[in-house]
Amino acid sequence: MVPAGYYAILWTDDEGSVLVRFPQHPGVNTFGRDQEEAENMAREALNVALESDFERAVKLPALRKPRAGEGERVVMVPLDADVRMAYVLREWREDAGFTQQEMAARLGVSYQAYQRMERPGRSNLTVATLDRIARALQRELVIAVQ
Repeated sequence: MVPAGYYAILWTDDEGSVLVRFPQHPGVNTFGRDQEEAENMAREALNVALESDFERAVKLPALRKPRAGEGERVVMVPLDADVRMAYVLREWREDAGFTQQEMAARLGVSYQAYQRMERPGRSNLTVATLDRIARALQRELVIAVQ
């Protein structure tokens, strides 16, 4: 299951900057002048890193909440919808045992069109298209706003 986001650990350094690290994504680190800016920078850094990981077929780790040390705060940093959806589509397709070419054929679209659907930042899928994909995989599309 694709997580909705990942936990970051934030702390303030001696100069007053708020530093950010992601325990489950050790290469993703950033900072901000204050808590709000640090959280915004964390979201951007996480999503850009996961877009890059997606291109390299890196699997997302299962979500684990880390423990905060003294002077640290743990915050949930959400994935952007297009990044999360790309991982979800790939997971659905792989769980069903299909290649991208096979999915394109099932949907009646070109391979390149399907490839764009499954790439973060490259598609803007409609609800109707998501429903077609779900039905092609014998799944049900359920939309929830929390």
